[in-house]
Amino acid sequence: MENSKNLQSPFLVPLPGESRASGDLHFWENSDLFPEGIQRCFWISNVAADETRGNHAHWKESQVLVALTGKLLIEIDSALGDKFSFSLSSPGEGLFIPPLHWTIVRFYPKSVLLGMSDKQFSEEDYIRDKDYFETIRKR
Repeated sequence: MENSKNLQSPFLVPLPGESRASGDLHFWENSDLFPEGIQRCFWISNVAADETRGNHAHWKESQVLVALTGKLLIEIDSALGDKFSFSLSSPGEGLFIPPLHWTIVRFYPKSVLLGMSDKQFSEEDYIRDKDYFETIRKR
């Protein structure tokens, strides 16, 4: 697999912010992870019980996922065969997911996921077939 030596692992990212009597404020100013800035932002809510979202990987896109409300359980498989599991339940913490990581997100009731991407949407960047994804590590 080309670039396998450069393949990063997912990791948690603290999101700066402050808490006041009037509420909490968190923000994104991370040019190290996204040097070109956020190119796409999306949010997912009202996911039914026992449903998952994600269920794909990306060739080139990196993302940071944030649980704005509620709790998210995220299972990740890398193209190198590593497995990761994360729990997000604070808007003050995000999860960086580099390219070539199959991601499954499980939602607790009333959870809202915010996703920030370093690339604009491109269907060609998606790997939506898990069996095909499994063959990538054998290259």
